[in-house]
Amino acid sequence: MIALFLGIPIVVALWVQQLGGWLMPLLGVIGIACLAVLLADKQFKRFRLWHFADFKTHLGATLKVFIPWACLTMALVYLIKPDIFMQWPIEQPALWVTTLLIYPIVSVIPQEIIFRTFFFHRYKRIMPSKHVRWAVSTFAFGLAHLVYGNWIAVVVSWFGGALFGYRYMQTRSTPMVVIEHAIWGSFIFTVGLGTYLVVAPGQ
Repeated sequence: MIALFLGIPIVVALWVQQLGGWLMPLLGVIGIACLAVLLADKQFKRFRLWHFADFKTHLGATLKVFIPWACLTMALVYLIKPDIFMQWPIEQPALWVTTLLIYPIVSVIPQEIIFRTFFFHRYKRIMPSKHVRWAVSTFAFGLAHLVYGNWIAVVVSWFGGALFGYRYMQTRSTPMVVIEHAIWGSFIFTVGLGTYLVVAPGQ
């Protein structure tokens, strides 16, 4: 756990200039490895990877959180950082559309397998309390975003990690958390905060 959720993020953050182009492949490899470990574990309940029990109820709960907080976030970005507000859709529409299309597949799915599905199951023995696992996974999720070299990425990811971890505890459904993560991530890239979630050239 220490090697995977502390060691790797720190190493990547320190050598991001050399590894920047390999972030998504590295995330994908780690995601596949974590999925393989889960599938090889007979105690893991595989239905968590695909079930949509009470989909409408959980989607409604997701939107009840998303709509007001997304509106507040838009207002804050517009007031505090008007130079980045809706920057990608306006100035780089092709990049924006491409990001919205590939982001859920290459980034969201591996992250949710690693930080929620894998983490909550794998470390149950050393952290019996699901709330402790929720707290530690939230911290680890934010820490992983050190690679972007700014505190905003880390703080935003802590809030996101807390929300996604809470949703996973509620639903025990990877797809439901993937959907919520994709909604928030797509919004972040649309409203302008996506500029803090990319590796800057020469970083």
